[in-house]
Amino acid sequence: MKNNKRPIFSPSSTLASALLVVCVASASVANASSPGLLDIYQMAVLHDAQLAQQKAVYEASKQGVAQARSALLPQIQADASYSINDSDLPADRGDVKTRQLSLTLNQSLYDHASWARYTQSEQSLQQAEYTFNSAEQDLITRTADQYFKVLLAQEDVALSEAQEEADRVQWERAKASAEVGLASMTDVLQAKSSYDLSKSNRISAENALDVAYEELMKLTGKPVKQLKTLMLQVKLPEESLDLSEWEQRAQKNNLSVLQLEMQSQVAAEEIEVQKSGHWFTAGLQAKIVDTDYSDYAAGSITYNDNRSNSIGVSVSLPLYSGGGTSAKVTEARYNYQSVNEALRDSREQARLNARVQVRSIERGQSLIAALREAVKSNRAFLEAAEEGYKVGLKSLLEVLTARSNFYNARRNLVEALHAQILNRLALEATAGDLKADDLVTYDALLSEPEMNDATNS
Repeated sequence: MKNNKRPIFSPSSTLASALLVVCVASASVANASSPGLLDIYQMAVLHDAQLAQQKAVYEASKQGVAQARSALLPQIQADASYSINDSDLPADRGDVKTRQLSLTLNQSLYDHASWARYTQSEQSLQQAEYTFNSAEQDLITRTADQYFKVLLAQEDVALSEAQEEADRVQWERAKASAEVGLASMTDVLQAKSSYDLSKSNRISAENALDVAYEELMKLTGKPVKQLKTLMLQVKLPEESLDLSEWEQRAQKNNLSVLQLEMQSQVAAEEIEVQKSGHWFTAGLQAKIVDTDYSDYAAGSITYNDNRSNSIGVSVSLPLYSGGGTSAKVTEARYNYQSVNEALRDSREQARLNARVQVRSIERGQSLIAALREAVKSNRAFLEAAEEGYKVGLKSLLEVLTARSNFYNARRNLVEALHAQILNRLALEATAGDLKADDLVTYDALLSEPEMNDATNS
């Protein structure tokens, strides 16, 4: 059981985790020709557009903090102007050229809205980080899901090819037996129909495998033609399945819950932003102005170059805005209430998901054990049916049914093994603890494809 203290996610810790996975995956590639789960994940990290999108959103959110902070810092502005005054008055009464340079510093002394928005920006950044962490978890689950979809499609092709070949042999035997009077034409037609059906199933399975590989290539950006497989005898790791503990972890650490908790804080701070419409603001301004005059005639008007310095504090208090400020505060409060209801629903959903996944894993363990026995018994029955058919104790229909049951049991076992791993990853994601390191355990269970025969368990 993992430590139930929620890990702190950050881009640096994510990078370290990714580097670890890359190292393990590279070692895997060096020792085997077929890529495994870690290898596929490594390619997906470098290529996946959804992860890259959320990374960009997170980086953009960092700039929101800098923008909000800027409103609290000094604002310095330089201005320059040059003007020519050419009037109809006598030259000594109005013609003049003026050049003016100024430097202005404004510093907010108190602005409740600016401080509230700065707090909001930090909360929004934390929310964006949780969203990015969620995208990382989603990539792990999508990679595993697509990987095992390909493996299941490969199993379907292998089983359909094996059944097609067996049905073809059965059909040829039925024809040969019919020629010497040991089988009826009904047996021949039955064997032929089974063979035709298995051939169509094989074609459909091959098409489904092609589609699965195309979807995997979208994830990785590279074509992959063979993967490591999961042996039917593999022993999956078992961990504690304390239901109440998983529920608590899910309600506390689930990333969707954490995102909404931060969104709730942002909504609460928005109330303060809108309340600031009732508060005064105070600011300091310091200004230097340098003015020069030229090209004017000496006369009754005298233009003197000058420099002026000024510093002062201004205070502004809104008195009445037509009720708009009160309406905005009320709106913000309702938005806060809405987010809190969404947060409550998210906690309940996380708790439900944890309960369902824990029970699915518990049932999955029993299902795998039952299916392993089903594979053994159906194989034994198939062998007995084939021997019985040879000596006339079993009908051809019984043989075909036994073979179909055996292949279905094997296929169901493969699917149950895959589902058990995916449910484990989903449970970790629900608890907010899923990381790339979790793939190491399951990648170690994979074997080279030639070690897995579709006709043996």
